[in-house]
Amino acid sequence: MLLWAGGVLPVCASLLGLASPQVAGAQSPQVAFSTWQAPGDGWTAGQRVIALTFDDGPGPYTPQVLSVLQHYHVPATFFEIGENVAAYPQYSRMVAAAGYPVEDHTWSHPDLTTLPPAEVGAQIDRTQAEIASVTGESPTCVRPPYDAWDTTVLTTIAARGLTAMSYSVDPRDWSMPGVAAIASRVVAAAAPGAVVDLHDGGGNRSETVAALPQIITDLRAEGYGFVSICGDRQMREQSAVYRFGQAPPPASPVVSDVPYSGAAGTAAGYWLTAQDGGVFSFGDARFYGSMGGKPLARPVVGMAATPTGGGYWLVAADGGVFSFGTPFYGSMGGVSSSTHFFAIMASPSGAGYLLAGELPPR
Repeated sequence: MLLWAGGVLPVCASLLGLASPQVAGAQSPQVAFSTWQAPGDGWTAGQRVIALTFDDGPGPYTPQVLSVLQHYHVPATFFEIGENVAAYPQYSRMVAAAGYPVEDHTWSHPDLTTLPPAEVGAQIDRTQAEIASVTGESPTCVRPPYDAWDTTVLTTIAARGLTAMSYSVDPRDWSMPGVAAIASRVVAAAAPGAVVDLHDGGGNRSETVAALPQIITDLRAEGYGFVSICGDRQMREQSAVYRFGQAPPPASPVVSDVPYSGAAGTAAGYWLTAQDGGVFSFGDARFYGSMGGKPLARPVVGMAATPTGGGYWLVAADGGVFSFGTPFYGSMGGVSSSTHFFAIMASPSGAGYLLAGELPPR
């Protein structure tokens, strides 16, 4: 077990001499600290992604945490206590139904290193059964409470074909240090592949709920995407750009945590946008800004650029327009509730644009 009084614990598995977690029959079961060490998440190695995880739920604050995550289109993972799953099954079902993995945080949150091997196994097995009963899916990861583990604990977890999943960023939100402190601790310790340990249960989690929008916005501003870990519900999209004629060569694929919804090009580059308004720039296409991390009434569905590549516009499904590097000429946002918009087209001069939409059948 690693303890650090500073409150943020960036742990590097290679510094600890730890490798990827191993399954049943392994000689030296290990602990996972990074996204790429979680089951099936090796693809995140080298990617600028981060995983938000929530411990000790479910509880009264779980729906609030879930609401923020869904509002910002952010995947995450919940490590739940068996007793709480039994007490609040509706919240565990809500989390699972929204596509978020529900993982094992033991039955009653004891320090597993103080228990006999049989009791360690019982803590895990009972929670596995309860979560499977409530959500219909069995967890693939176990997070030992208090990040307390030893050879007995790790062997017991590995013998069940499960991964012991720790974390690499600990803002100690459970101590209620203040909203600003929680957000700044997470952002300051962020690194590609980091796993952040937050809490949706175990006490008053209002500060965690209030800090989440700032955490998400600041991390996106630094170029991070978000991923869930452990479960089969991996919410991510990888770009695919194909070249024809004399178009600029496509860049390497990039990963988005929400689906892509538009593109625009320049002489030697291009932009991609996602449904949350995040913008990715390639080649000589300059990044002028985005809506990533900002609340949207409806998802972004299209993109257009000025003829000179000096800016671009995004359009949302409600006809709202967002301009970056170029003037705003107006929108249908809040004007027509019946039209579903799907595209924006720049005028040849770049001094205006057209919005395309469809009316519902009559």
